[in-house]
Amino acid sequence: MVSSRSFFTLILLIFFSCLFSSTNAQDGTECSASLPCKVGCCSKFGFCGFGADYCSKSVCTNNCDRKAECDPGGFGKDYVNKTTCPLNVCCSKHGFCGTTEEFCGNKKVSRPSCTVDKSSKFKRVVGYYETWSASRSCNRFYPEQIPRGVYSHINIAFASINPTTFEIVPAKKEDLEMYKRVSALKAKDPNLKVLIAVGGWTFNDPGPTATTFSDIARSASAQKKFFDSTIKMLETYDLDGIDLDWEYPEADDRSGRPEDFANFPKFMKSLKAALKKYEVSITLPASYWYLQHFDLKALSPHVDFFNMMTYDFHGVWDKPNEFAMANVGWNSVGPYLNSHTNLTEIKGGLDLLWRNGVDKDKVTLGLAFYGRGFIASSSSCMSPGCTYESGTYAQACSAEVGVALNSEIDQLVSEQGAKATLNKDAAVKIVTWGGNNWLTFDDEETLRLKADYARSLCLGGVMVWAISHDTRAGKYSMALSRVAPRLFTSEMATEEDDGYVTDVEEHKQCRWTNCDENCPSDWTRMMRSGPGAGKNEYMVNGAGCGGRGEHKLCCPPGNKPTCGWYKHNNGDCDSVKSCPSGYKEIGSNNEYCHAQGGGFSPIRSYQAACCSVETDNMKLYSQCDWSAKIASSTWPSCEKATCGSDVIAFSGDGSGDAMCWGAWYKGGMEDSKKNKYCCDQPEEDKKWKDCEWQGMTDWTDEDTGLKFCNPSCSGGLTMVAMEHTGCSGGGARARCCKPGWTTSTTRYENSEDEYFESYIKLFMSNPVCSSNIFFGNPLKARDEQSVSYSNGTLASRQIWGIGDIQSFATEQYMEKMVSELFMGTPRESTKSIWNNTMLSYSEFNSLSYANLHDYQQAQGYDYYLQLGTQWPRYVVCNLGSINAAIKGGDGDGDGTCTITCACTRDDCCAEDDDTCINWSKDGETTALQKRGEKKSYPWIAIDPFTRAQASLPWNAPSYPSPGDLNVNTERTHFADAWRYDPNCANFDPIVIDLLPNGPTGPMIKGYENDHPFERKMTSIWGDDALFGRLAADVGESNYAVPFDFFTVSLQQTNAAGQTIQNMLMNTLGSKTNRGVMTLMIKDANLLKEKLWTLRDDLISPTKMENLVYGNCPKDALDQIKKVLSVYRYHLRPGFHDKLKKVVNDFRALLRIAEQHYASTHGGASPNAVNHFDEWFKTTLEKMKDVTQEVGNQWLPELARNPAVTGNAVDNSIRQNLVNAFNSLPDIDTTGFFP
Repeated sequence: MVSSRSFFTLILLIFFSCLFSSTNAQDGTECSASLPCKVGCCSKFGFCGFGADYCSKSVCTNNCDRKAECDPGGFGKDYVNKTTCPLNVCCSKHGFCGTTEEFCGNKKVSRPSCTVDKSSKFKRVVGYYETWSASRSCNRFYPEQIPRGVYSHINIAFASINPTTFEIVPAKKEDLEMYKRVSALKAKDPNLKVLIAVGGWTFNDPGPTATTFSDIARSASAQKKFFDSTIKMLETYDLDGIDLDWEYPEADDRSGRPEDFANFPKFMKSLKAALKKYEVSITLPASYWYLQHFDLKALSPHVDFFNMMTYDFHGVWDKPNEFAMANVGWNSVGPYLNSHTNLTEIKGGLDLLWRNGVDKDKVTLGLAFYGRGFIASSSSCMSPGCTYESGTYAQACSAEVGVALNSEIDQLVSEQGAKATLNKDAAVKIVTWGGNNWLTFDDEETLRLKADYARSLCLGGVMVWAISHDTRAGKYSMALSRVAPRLFTSEMATEEDDGYVTDVEEHKQCRWTNCDENCPSDWTRMMRSGPGAGKNEYMVNGAGCGGRGEHKLCCPPGNKPTCGWYKHNNGDCDSVKSCPSGYKEIGSNNEYCHAQGGGFSPIRSYQAACCSVETDNMKLYSQCDWSAKIASSTWPSCEKATCGSDVIAFSGDGSGDAMCWGAWYKGGMEDSKKNKYCCDQPEEDKKWKDCEWQGMTDWTDEDTGLKFCNPSCSGGLTMVAMEHTGCSGGGARARCCKPGWTTSTTRYENSEDEYFESYIKLFMSNPVCSSNIFFGNPLKARDEQSVSYSNGTLASRQIWGIGDIQSFATEQYMEKMVSELFMGTPRESTKSIWNNTMLSYSEFNSLSYANLHDYQQAQGYDYYLQLGTQWPRYVVCNLGSINAAIKGGDGDGDGTCTITCACTRDDCCAEDDDTCINWSKDGETTALQKRGEKKSYPWIAIDPFTRAQASLPWNAPSYPSPGDLNVNTERTHFADAWRYDPNCANFDPIVIDLLPNGPTGPMIKGYENDHPFERKMTSIWGDDALFGRLAADVGESNYAVPFDFFTVSLQQTNAAGQTIQNMLMNTLGSKTNRGVMTLMIKDANLLKEKLWTLRDDLISPTKMENLVYGNCPKDALDQIKKVLSVYRYHLRPGFHDKLKKVVNDFRALLRIAEQHYASTHGGASPNAVNHFDEWFKTTLEKMKDVTQEVGNQWLPELARNPAVTGNAVDNSIRQNLVNAFNSLPDIDTTGFFP
């Protein structure tokens, strides 16, 4: 969503340009049969314009097929694209569509209006969470960091759709873990809803999914596949609905089709019907350019709400603009400083909705937790309207030119000593630094200004893109909670120390929908029963709708009441004694009733809609009645009736059309003379609450002087009364109340404790995990397979293997206990069992509940966030390491690895290293040769048949060392540096920022650029390709590559004189292709090279023997862990994407060389790509094998060493390594071989 482009101002600019061109042409600008018009048709009189005067055959001499956008009157259908403008915008006299005075004259948009109560709450506070934010280089953001109680809806962005099967799928398989983690937030926030957002800006970029939304919208069979898979996903991950982000239908620059305009509403109607109980929302652009392709009126009935993307009005895309700005003004498209969230343009975007009658309650105003910045042309002109040259440099974490996350903005302000200033008109903050950097963003002050504007329009809510741009502590979400609190806050279950838990349940009540609105998806539309009821007739009421639809009666899931319309009496409606015994009046209608008292009386008798009240969903109605019925049947003389109970509503029209004497007066009547809705509500948790009048707009009917009204209630509220006074055209306003009935249930929740107590004692008798553990990769769930451990050997086993069921069950209960203690709402009894057991062991005496809770929230917080659902497993399997970390280290291990020398000349120097590295504690190096110079890898190609030879060195281009990188323009590169984790319990490498204090601070040394595909591999592949071998001599390939493919085809050159062979080397990474490389700590990079080349031992056997059988067995564990970490580096999503690009580019060049070979060999294929694919796959397989061999060889030996098995920390790490090596996953090659 953040990538969407706002073209509203661009369209205005085009309109203005067209307007001025047309006007100038008519004032004397010449055109002719040989000189075309820039805009419009050229008449024989030499002027440009539209309509018959310029474009008819008898007059036109050039550009005669051009048509005006719209018909201002008199052009005729043959000379316009459309008679009227899209979205009901105005048509200028020149035939262009727009919204300003030049187009609309004095016509103004009638905006909805409400009094601003700064403390009022919003029905919806929607936030988008980006799944990829957990794998950013820095400022990662995890679901557990989202502050509780702020958002009513969290939309997970983004799921994708398979363009062939039309089934909804995760964008990446790792996202499924995030679905679980976001959904799990509902456990502590019962009123939170989690939706899956589908699509996004890039989904419609050129590629396989560019037309997928359009394909689904045009096909019923495709829709069924999409609906079925969506329901399955929602059920599987406990999600509450779907947010459809189609960017954009019909727009030809976004892969749209003309038919999308009509198909989209039909698609949404079917989607809403299929999803039933689930919520459905869609995103809307705030720009006319894209919004014109949405049939808003047709879409509205089939969505629960719209998320309006009122941001990205400006950005770096503004600059490439061919139109002159002098005619238009500074605030139009062009290289001019302006805020992407300025309030002026937000108002214009929302006006497009009001022009089309969109229900304000369904509109959610978009807010941004990120800023957009520019580099101004001059430091002396730093105000809105000044020109800029480019976007600000990409920041470390967002990695996009001209963009900064709010978390980055806070860091930037601190580093630069900058101060943000308020632009009140635009409702944004402006921050400048470094002479000419200019950026705008929103903080608490400007978020309040925008939230109050939403209140002034009576909007249903606000929306944020994106929650995951926030700071670690959720600063901006908390600010949002203060300026835009959500309506319904969670009433959490309360727990007591004795194991009894009280749950609170809300009871929804039957209600009338708003006019022409459908029932909620999981509710039942009520049938009419009783006298006069037709077959399959529904309960409907058109009162107050003014002919614009009707109210439908709906009831929530559960038992249903019996409802009907009563006492019509052939028009002589008995308005007083209308409801049968045991029924209550919930609505009224006088459409088919005679005048009260006959003649020309303004009062008509009415029929009453009555429902039985024995069911829970009618409970609040059962406590209420109208005073004019209660007080001796005084209706319509309502002033005679009083009630001593709570008065929920005063209304001259009662429940709808029950008009009292005097209610027809334009000025209305005093409350004391109105009908009163009286309720006997003695119980505080069983009553109508927070009642208010809604539905009277600010729009005035010029004919009557009355307001336009629509009797509608905001979401979550129920209509209990209507009143027509002051409303035009049969409209009415609605009295809306919150159904405040809750019940509490107390249950005993201590039954698990006896199991916990039994299993924790059993586990602590041998506190290591013997089943599979998948450490360090929180995005990957544990496999169904696990491993067993016996006498230090590694052996695969099934989880439910004979003799192993006990250990598996023990670990499962331990994990469940940890989950409840540290990720749920623990009972005091469970805490006591944990403390009493754990503290009885001296080696675990720091693992009290309080200590471990504090560790999770502080010292171990990053691991808790990274591991997510795997956190309980991590705790259970690393009790010793965590105990040592909490304790602070006492010579018995503190959870970190003791490293004697990370790299010694004999063991890790490779490639072109003339000097080896000796590491000091702070990571500085003492003698580091500058790397990155050009290097030639000698290679003699040998023809296996003729034994002919050719010297074809693989010439590697130079690549940047960290010192060559620009700390400003390549800031994100420094934030994505990889190293071993000093915590021995974590087997994944970790990412650090080499510029922890920003671009002006010192750089951490000892890192170099890693080529994902090692450069030495090209010559190795060449040898294997010529002789038809697979990698590492594992077998013969199905293909052998001819000698002259290398000697001739790979030596073909491009226009710059580069051979294909040299271009192949460039794909691996260079100064001109640095995006595929990643900074990596030196010794890990060298170990990775060994792993790839498969020619040397990963660890020197002599060295390992000395460590395992000597006095340093802990260092042996460290060496084994490093091998595992380097392998697991290949499993990171970021590395996968870089390696995929290298492989794709490498194969593409081989294809070009293959085409040359085929052209000179009668069409024969050299099978270079086929061989490379087989060879590369076996390379990765062999890398896994040699990694596992390290564990197979040395871990059993360490199991026999008492120095390891007798140490709680080392023994658990050893066992976890056993499990991890045995469950080593394959390196993912998805997308490598298209």
